[in-house]
Amino acid sequence: MLSVTFPHLASVVVEQVLVDDGGVALTARTVTREAACPGCGTLSGRVHGGYRRRLADLAVAGRKVVIDLAVRRFLCQAAPCARRTFVEQIAGLTERFARRTPALRRTLERIALALAGRPAARLAVHLSVPVSANSLIRMVRKLPDKQPSAAPRVMGVDDFAFKKGHVYGTIIVDMETGERVDVLPDRTSETLTAWLRAHPGVEIVCRDRASSYAEAVRTVCPDATQVADRYHLWKNLCEAVEKCVAQHRTCLTEPAEDTSTDNPAAVKADPAADEVPEEPVEGPRAIKRRERHAAVHALYDKGVQIEVIANTLGLDRKTVRRYAHAATPEEASLGTGSRRYGQIHAYASYLYRRWNEGCTDAARLHSEITDLGYLGSKRTVRRHLEQIRASGKPAPEKPKELTVRKATWLITAHPDKIDESNSLKRKQLLARCPELDAVADCVRDFAWMMTERRGSELDDWLNRAENTGLKPLRSLARGLRQDFDAVTAGLTLEWSSGKVEGNVNRVKRIKRDGYGRAGFDLLRRQILLAD
Repeated sequence: MLSVTFPHLASVVVEQVLVDDGGVALTARTVTREAACPGCGTLSGRVHGGYRRRLADLAVAGRKVVIDLAVRRFLCQAAPCARRTFVEQIAGLTERFARRTPALRRTLERIALALAGRPAARLAVHLSVPVSANSLIRMVRKLPDKQPSAAPRVMGVDDFAFKKGHVYGTIIVDMETGERVDVLPDRTSETLTAWLRAHPGVEIVCRDRASSYAEAVRTVCPDATQVADRYHLWKNLCEAVEKCVAQHRTCLTEPAEDTSTDNPAAVKADPAADEVPEEPVEGPRAIKRRERHAAVHALYDKGVQIEVIANTLGLDRKTVRRYAHAATPEEASLGTGSRRYGQIHAYASYLYRRWNEGCTDAARLHSEITDLGYLGSKRTVRRHLEQIRASGKPAPEKPKELTVRKATWLITAHPDKIDESNSLKRKQLLARCPELDAVADCVRDFAWMMTERRGSELDDWLNRAENTGLKPLRSLARGLRQDFDAVTAGLTLEWSSGKVEGNVNRVKRIKRDGYGRAGFDLLRRQILLAD
């Protein structure tokens, strides 16, 4: 039975086995007459002394296992050897200075690579092999570093964040096997250039549209084919479509139903009856928006980087980028309105109907829409009804309005994947707005190029996008022209960066497991060595 449960004890004599609530304790001794010196390899049978070693082993039936092993110290009799004494090592059971068997060490290394320090330590307790989080991290750091011998033929490269918005690294993947090849400490062109020089042989490089990676590949591997990732191309197109939709927000509102009767004069008797007081055109927000737009452009027009502007003005980088790319203050605010009103917008028709029925208590209305799924505050409902209360008129039956996000989805979604109701909304939207109809045509043609691998049609598509007269599409076309060969290859070849993006998501999970505290050396081993 011992030979089945403890095969690594076959070369020693087990003298005693004790089993209690604390676990399993085995007492054993070695039986070898000679041992090889680790310094020179000479066999020696001259015993100098001995001592006992306590080794933790893999648990058995949920019980902790400890092996008390008697080992001997031998004298090395080889004259040129600098080592005078050495301790015998049992293959598969002992290692120098180790207090765990090799089998337990390998198991703990796998757990630490998969779960990092504290989660791995918690799991180890349940496996009856208790160990501290620090010990597990030390075990990972002692693992031999993975050094690629050669570059893959088809290489995927992408960046990931050590600290989002501040510090980034680079991951390199073999696109043919999906194996993680290397991790670099930053995403600069110089670092990737040095790596490519040390690892020649790359023929195809799958990447996003980052200029630093493109420059490194052109410098070291000018004959390599660069392939732009299709996911990022489609994402860039969707972002451009959203900007176009935001610029034509007025087209999102469906026209009000014709309420004319046989007596038109009666309808026009009180033209203000259905109006809702509008906010002042130049309110505090508009003033703040204009001032912020001027402050951003005062620096951006001088060539100051967006990150520097963000630090100078105390704004988020995304906010600075939005204002920097907006020609007017009003354009900077496009696309934010539907988010500003949030969830209350979806319940407006219900609130108006209940108001006209005589229920004007904001607290009660808040309770009613909360039962329908509303998650906002009572104060938001009260603010939403203030204008109606001040006007003293019935609540307007507002026409339904598409959000920018929903309209973007209607334009970019596959026509066969949307239901009949949304398909009707899409047709009505495109009929109301010729500009968005032109955008929808561009989206359809680009999707056809991407799915049918017709990269040869890219130049014609870029010309049509530029001729639409829509700034977001012109800007997208200009950027694609700057990376024309890589984009064409991305729309033609089978290769794309899907495997790289999957590994980037895996890196994010590893970072979360370590609460973002892993240094580069530890994170690199977890990325490259984990199964």
